[in-house]
Amino acid sequence: MKLAASDVGRAAGRGGTPSGLVHEGPNGRPGGASLGGRRKGPAKEVQRGLDPGQERGAHLRGERMLYCWGEGSAGQLGLGKGEGVSGPVPFRPGPRAPADQAVVLVACGERHTLLLRDDGGVASCGDNSRGQLGRRLPSGQEKRSYGPELIQALETQKVVHVSCGKEHSLAVCNKGRVYSWGAGTFGQLGTGELGDRLIPKTINALSKYKVIQVACGHDHSIALTNDGRIFSWGQNIHGQLGLGKDISSQASPQQVSALDGIPLAQVAAGGAHSFALSLSGVVYGWGRNNAHQLGLSQAKPKEQIFKPYSIAALRSLDVAFVSCGAEHTAVLTQNGSVYTFGDDSAGQLGRNSSSSPKFGPQKVEWIDGPVSLLACGSYHTLVRISTSGQLLSFGRGPLQRNRSGTTQSKPDGGGCLNISALVSPNELVGMQVKQIFAGTYVNFATVFHTQVSAYRNETLSMEPLPRISRLEEMQIDMWLSATAESEKRQNAKREIETIFSSSPCLTASFLKQGSPFKSGCCVAINLEKAKKIFENLATRDWIAGRISFCLLNYLIPALPLNSPHQEALSIFLLLPECSAALEAQKMQSLALPFAKAVLGLSKRSSEILENYWSLLPASSFDQIVQMLSRAVKSQLSYYNFYPQCQEVIPLLEVLKKLYKVNKKADYKLQIRNFYIDDINKIINTFLDLGRWHTRKTHPNPESFPVSLCSFPFVYNLLTKMEIFAMETIFNQECMKVGAHHEIMLNRMQRSSELPKLPVFLLRVQRQNLVENTLHKLSHVEDISLKMQLLVEFEGEMSRFEAGGVLLEFFSHVFEDMVQPDYGMFMYPHPSSPMWFCTRKKVSKNKYYLFGILCGLAMFNRVIAYVPFPLAAFKKLLDKKPTLDDLKELDPVLGRSLQAVLDYECDDIEENFQLCFSIFWDDVKVDLIPNGNSIAVNNSNKKDFVNKYVDYIFNISVNEVFGEFKRGFYKVLDKCIIDFFEPPELMELAIGNANYDWELYEKNAVYWGIYSPTHPTIKMFWKVFHELPLTDKKSFLLFVAGTDRVPPMGMNSLRITIHSHRSLSEDHIPEAQICFHLLLLPPFSTIGKLKEKLQQAIENNRGFGKQENENV
Repeated sequence: MKLAASDVGRAAGRGGTPSGLVHEGPNGRPGGASLGGRRKGPAKEVQRGLDPGQERGAHLRGERMLYCWGEGSAGQLGLGKGEGVSGPVPFRPGPRAPADQAVVLVACGERHTLLLRDDGGVASCGDNSRGQLGRRLPSGQEKRSYGPELIQALETQKVVHVSCGKEHSLAVCNKGRVYSWGAGTFGQLGTGELGDRLIPKTINALSKYKVIQVACGHDHSIALTNDGRIFSWGQNIHGQLGLGKDISSQASPQQVSALDGIPLAQVAAGGAHSFALSLSGVVYGWGRNNAHQLGLSQAKPKEQIFKPYSIAALRSLDVAFVSCGAEHTAVLTQNGSVYTFGDDSAGQLGRNSSSSPKFGPQKVEWIDGPVSLLACGSYHTLVRISTSGQLLSFGRGPLQRNRSGTTQSKPDGGGCLNISALVSPNELVGMQVKQIFAGTYVNFATVFHTQVSAYRNETLSMEPLPRISRLEEMQIDMWLSATAESEKRQNAKREIETIFSSSPCLTASFLKQGSPFKSGCCVAINLEKAKKIFENLATRDWIAGRISFCLLNYLIPALPLNSPHQEALSIFLLLPECSAALEAQKMQSLALPFAKAVLGLSKRSSEILENYWSLLPASSFDQIVQMLSRAVKSQLSYYNFYPQCQEVIPLLEVLKKLYKVNKKADYKLQIRNFYIDDINKIINTFLDLGRWHTRKTHPNPESFPVSLCSFPFVYNLLTKMEIFAMETIFNQECMKVGAHHEIMLNRMQRSSELPKLPVFLLRVQRQNLVENTLHKLSHVEDISLKMQLLVEFEGEMSRFEAGGVLLEFFSHVFEDMVQPDYGMFMYPHPSSPMWFCTRKKVSKNKYYLFGILCGLAMFNRVIAYVPFPLAAFKKLLDKKPTLDDLKELDPVLGRSLQAVLDYECDDIEENFQLCFSIFWDDVKVDLIPNGNSIAVNNSNKKDFVNKYVDYIFNISVNEVFGEFKRGFYKVLDKCIIDFFEPPELMELAIGNANYDWELYEKNAVYWGIYSPTHPTIKMFWKVFHELPLTDKKSFLLFVAGTDRVPPMGMNSLRITIHSHRSLSEDHIPEAQICFHLLLLPPFSTIGKLKEKLQQAIENNRGFGKQENENV
């Protein structure tokens, strides 16, 4: 059975169709028929409707009138004894009913009816064999009531909603209490008892909630509360309660946890299936599915669905209302279309019976015009066309009479009922159907008499279903204006508690207009609106305090942590916006309980939330990051106190999730957005590094104090560099300490044996630098690579303490090895970065040794430029290069491949003439077998580009890059290198080219006779700034040993200019690289200075020799 209620211009009914209910036109199609005067049964029963005077009076007063038709043998039409009527007749409310009390809602059971009056009274008629009428019948009378009578037990209540099951009834009063009566064998009354009940009784289990909607199936019931909770009780043989498999029937209401957090608009129930419709238009179904009544599109779906399931076929339809029959379902969309699915044995789906059956929702195409009202009976469907005012029904009642007087089953049919025929044209000025209700074999329609003469020009008066609480603009204004101790303030507190204690209510307050799924946007929340409202509300301390209390004590502890539905997790997007507004008013942050809730999500829910995050605009995504970062920083004051320091871990873990989402979303935020600045001023990073090493080896790391090194993304690049330097220096110093201990032990043992020198001394020949270096490295012990590196050029004075020797050594070795003529690397274009050669021109061992050299340079904190693209550093960190990396390596090729991807026309094959065979590094390669014969088209172009990129960066260089990587990590600890992102590692290894020559001059230091105003200094900077970029870089190489800017920026490059007393203007300037010192003679003319400076720049090689001769 199903909900009987009015919705925004749509009516829901339950049950089936009466005999004589539908009328068949030619070929079974709907046909026109008059509604007035056609009846079945004795004439004396016919006359129980309104007499002409009453009807005419109601018309003249513009009152609401109720019409009914269908099966009436049990009295369910309230027209007296008889079989029923075949066409609409005015309904008579009863002899004791006030004439001015109109019926506003009708609910129908299998053989009984409830009628809700506008004063809140409830009348009932029909079968009472199970007590479903809610009142005692006169003694001696059969268990039926052929006329409507008020239910006296409900007279003290103002009832606002009613619903009927097969043989049980529910009513909701204006205070949200639910009353039940009738059959209770399966617990469908919700009172905790099994058994029938004659008199309405309160469902106590729901007493602390305010129920706004109820819906009844045959033997189960559903309720929706104003805070968005949904409860179910009764029979659960087919899973119709939505509580899960192997759950027995329930005699008391149970919360349907699978729908927690979803802002719902409607609940509906069929025979043994159930539906919930969200405010976003998403339909969730569960229960029996033997006839495909749940709308699942598979040809052989499961016959029972035990938990609410999002109906994918309805997602894009913008559903506004759901109505259920015994085993079929119909939905009405916002644009007035009707879709049906389920059992069609009686033609109740409105489909062509001659066509092959189709599963899943199908539009009823033949309806001529948009539909405004919809109701389902057991075996029929009733709709109203808004433009014409017609009522259409399709399906049948259980039995139909033929002309011979016998009864027969009616296979299909349709009826077209023109409501204008209810009264004669002379008396009718205008008439409007406001609501329709369909029950088991009965129909009801509420009609208004108006001055409207044409249906196609009418504007319907919408009557929405009761809805869950949410924020409204007028409501917010009342809160803000409420004075202390006023009644308005007390009401406001209650409203705030309801909304801010409920995920569905808060989410409903900020839903975007229209269906987000239909528009392709999956972020259904208006976060900008939420931000403004939260900021506005937080300006009142009492409101901010109340909101904070409700969120922390009610909403967050009840967050949906195991929901498979995206809508339920929208609340996780709103909480950071609310927290930011509260924090601005010095209220407690929500970050820590929020983080703990996120970590408590099930795997599926976590995946949905992370996908949600990836769809957010950068500003909203950053709001979450900054909320957590602020909370981390505030918690660091407990860093040295265990176990308080562990409270920061949930915050860091969620930041880690966000960091990963950001990477998958192609870095919508820059990595620096995750940095927590000045963190090294709050904690001891050396201690943190020690904690990290301990946690790595500890059998139970969770019991050991937190280390931020486990979450390195919070460290900025400079702090990571400090940690990297600490690690390398610590390793080097440990070896020195070990050697010292060995010396002391030998002395104690009176041994003259000396330990191995705890440094890596590399003596190389300047004349044959590269080959000699590689030869020496190929014979070095692995342990030596972890020692401090000292380089000595054979035949030259040893200057181990001079860091400039290392700078020059690596600069010249790398400069020679990266030349194309050396054969290790290739350059797609002269100005491009280098990449590994596809063709093997040198032994792969050289790549291994080159990797060791790169590792040694980093381990000894030397920045030496190697023109690798970012892709090389991605691969070192096990990250996959992309088309963007190819654009850096080979801009021409990268742009060409992008053009292929962007091309949408059908002539792509003729225009580009590409196949899965490419030419790279002078080698032709098939990307797939027989690639030369497979053309690139729109269907395979993405695969082509992906394979092209994969070949260049992976397949073609797999062996040689593997050797390079092996050598690199022979020196360096990968666990430490993994602290860095590829751009950070690139900058750590080779610096950057972000030159600021004005800052370079500003930071200069002067010794001796020099000052910023000295004539020589003025001439020097004038000459320097006029140099081309290549010469400026050569000068930097001359004085600093590298032409790259360190990660710390130009501020770290502080040149010192000194006038040496032994130098005259006949000398060229000299440099001491290890001190970034320029020895500049005084010059008398700018021309002389320019000449000598140029000579110095052009002779910048030979640091060791030059410095030894001049220092």
